[in-house]
Amino acid sequence: MKVERVDTPGLLPADWREAMATWVNQLGEPLQRSLAPGHTLFVLTHEQRLLACARLVPPMSATATHGGGEPAGTISSDALRFHFHVGKLVHLSEELRLFNPQQILLLGNDLCDAGEITDLAVDPHAQEGALKLRQVLMSIVKSHDGEGRLVVDLQGHRDGDGLSPFWRGLGARFLPEQPDAPGVGPQWRRDFAELLPALPLYASLMDDASRACIGRVGPAARLARDALQAAGFRPGAHVKIDDAGPTWQL
Repeated sequence: MKVERVDTPGLLPADWREAMATWVNQLGEPLQRSLAPGHTLFVLTHEQRLLACARLVPPMSATATHGGGEPAGTISSDALRFHFHVGKLVHLSEELRLFNPQQILLLGNDLCDAGEITDLAVDPHAQEGALKLRQVLMSIVKSHDGEGRLVVDLQGHRDGDGLSPFWRGLGARFLPEQPDAPGVGPQWRRDFAELLPALPLYASLMDDASRACIGRVGPAARLARDALQAAGFRPGAHVKIDDAGPTWQL
């Protein structure tokens, strides 16, 4: 087995695209089967069979707008990443003997300066999938050495019906036309972020099922989580804005 690196923008080889057509990534979403400018694809192969892959997206500071006649070096809004920072706000009153820490979610772009790993996926028929994902991750870490942090968003918790309680408890209140499930893809999440308030959101005002989802992983992310842990990544203080899936960092 070997890890290959692809940097040339455009469509991927036809046999790779065919194999990836049935795969899902660490978010439970279909893989992107073309390579955008500035992105790098890492693939694990054995005897020309595609076994696992991951895509490295550069930090926003290194992302230039391509096309549209804009000058090179112009930052594209497509590079924006929105997350909730999970923090605390303490209500304190000595006179009332009040000490009341509250968990809050604060919308922001804290991770735009990090390299992002996405489309982390493995052939569903392959054995020891977490080990194969780890091999791809270690190649990315080695190539990124000294260039700052790496982040990976993971799918959030799902209930027995495969739905996100966090979305139903929070996201759907801002997008009621999608009551059961969020949309798919980074562009959708960027558009959804425009509907969210910039003020802190109090987790205590959410229902118990939604609040319990914060930072938990869903079924599509379990192999990726194991591989990330083995590669030295750890969960940080940020979660996805649609299903509260954790963001792991190195």
